[in-house]
Amino acid sequence: MGAGVVAAPQSLGAGAQGSSGNPAALPNFVFLISDDHSVPDLGCYGNPHVRTPRIDQLAREGVRFANAFVASPQCSPNRSAIFSGCTPHTIGTSRLHAPMPPWETTVLDLLKERGYFTGIFRKHHQGANFEKKLDFYGDAKAPFSAFADKLPKGKPFFLQFGSTDPHRPYAPGAVTPPHDPAKVTVPPYLPDDPAVRKDLALYYDEISRFDTECGELLGVLRERGLLENTLVIVTGDNGLPFPRAKGTLYDPGIHVPLIAWWPGKIAAGGVRDELISHVDLAPTWLAAAGIRPTAKMQGRGFLPLLRGEAYEARDAVYGERNWHDTYDPMRSVRTANFKLIFNARPELGYRPSWDLEDSPSWAAIRRRARSGGLTQQQTRLLETSRPALEFYDLRKDPNEFDNAIDRPEYEAEVLRHRNLLSDWMNASYDYLPPLSRQPNAGDPTSVRGIVPPAL
Repeated sequence: MGAGVVAAPQSLGAGAQGSSGNPAALPNFVFLISDDHSVPDLGCYGNPHVRTPRIDQLAREGVRFANAFVASPQCSPNRSAIFSGCTPHTIGTSRLHAPMPPWETTVLDLLKERGYFTGIFRKHHQGANFEKKLDFYGDAKAPFSAFADKLPKGKPFFLQFGSTDPHRPYAPGAVTPPHDPAKVTVPPYLPDDPAVRKDLALYYDEISRFDTECGELLGVLRERGLLENTLVIVTGDNGLPFPRAKGTLYDPGIHVPLIAWWPGKIAAGGVRDELISHVDLAPTWLAAAGIRPTAKMQGRGFLPLLRGEAYEARDAVYGERNWHDTYDPMRSVRTANFKLIFNARPELGYRPSWDLEDSPSWAAIRRRARSGGLTQQQTRLLETSRPALEFYDLRKDPNEFDNAIDRPEYEAEVLRHRNLLSDWMNASYDYLPPLSRQPNAGDPTSVRGIVPPAL
């Protein structure tokens, strides 16, 4: 199948030939993960301009989660959270490119003990020791049929397709026809500039290529009779690779798609508003396989949500950024209506990661700043410092432009979120000093005595 525009196929569950034949009727798991891809950049999340018919079909036949968030807006740290069920600083993977420690128990270890055959195509970003855990690894040259060829008959399986789309750098030709820069949606934190529009169009192209390859993989599995009793989950590893998104704890950096498809187990066409964290994926897979999560896992499995059963929803999700190509430690707590961000190095302004710094969009921001062509909010990306604490009322300010940390009407909510974040930092063995549970008298924004001056 080529990379052009193809209509969505018939229902993926229709006409499946048999099953994997495992006697215990354990479910199979297919995990499709894109690389640097935010909500809302799928058709099923309301973007009318990006072409994603296959993933949109999974959403129509399954359930779409409106409030799914990563543990970290960085690639390898967040992927470690997915596989371990722990936030990165707990297991020593908070630095970009830090490998999964060989002593950590992952969801793959527990599934293998249960008899699962485990495989990954392409990117996992967890190091050589992690790759040794796999029964199958397929690089970019391996056809999707290679996994099915290796799969022992009767074995349940876990298979991840880790695409490198839509990660930078971009080049024309990912799909035919390409997306039209005139029709992209420019988010308000970026200037509406021809270079930005062209950059976004190339980003859309790679999302569409990811969609095509997801369809190809699922098509192979369907032809082999391997989609019956199979839970398919689609998500992104962190936010889109544009300024004020990837690498930040604003929603464009941490809010990602999450779609689950499981015919006969998940009612079609559902949308769930509960807060979900990527640390919740591991215990969800384990629960579906009848495996108890380890005591160390911090995630909350959401299998009951998939089955339409009673579920005790999260009050909050948490995020962290640490070393990428610069050391910029920050933490966040996000509830349904509010977000608190703790910048542990407030003396530094926003610093894009190297791939963003080399992007046409960042060049356009710097160029327009010289000519006065940015909004006040966009100009903040070039300020030399930032507040230690940021607080946003997401109901009134979904773009997180208006820092309400010092407004008296939010004093109670600010304190509640400080306490939530501090309790989580303590419980998860964070190396950063947590915020005090009670700010200094008369100064609700103070973090004096909490952030070491030399940090």
